[in-house]
Amino acid sequence: MARPLADDLRERVVQAVERGRTQAEVAACFGLGLRTVERYISRWRENGQIARGKFGGHKQHLLADHAEGVYKLVTAEPELTLAALCQRLAAQGVKVSTSALDRFVRAAGFTYKKNAGRRRTKAPRGAGGADRLASRAKALGSLPAGVHRRDLGDDQYDAALRTLR
Repeated sequence: MARPLADDLRERVVQAVERGRTQAEVAACFGLGLRTVERYISRWRENGQIARGKFGGHKQHLLADHAEGVYKLVTAEPELTLAALCQRLAAQGVKVSTSALDRFVRAAGFTYKKNAGRRRTKAPRGAGGADRLASRAKALGSLPAGVHRRDLGDDQYDAALRTLR
């Protein structure tokens, strides 16, 4: 998105139109679009200002009005999931999505604690782990670990340079 033009340029545009030049002439003179000049003049005539309006900014969270209630719920039961927290808020009459609640909770400074009860995923039953994989590789005739076909001279590159056996 383009940045707003400087206020001194806006002043010069308005002054040129006030002195009797047409908006089209002023637009061509300053290298602006006709619609831009029209906007500057209409703003000047409506409220006497040529300054830029607000550009960008921060949008307030949907839950800003209910922040205290959310803080109480999260501090009272920190292990609640976002879905459960949404249900509790819905019971209080506050309808909010889990994604909006997640953004609000993160902006408030709350973090997610890792669940110590969770463990790493295990191999499926009967897989037998690394020992079983090594024995299967040996049975299938795979190469030992760390030895690649290119190390054995069986690659497709430099075929003319290989010695004959």
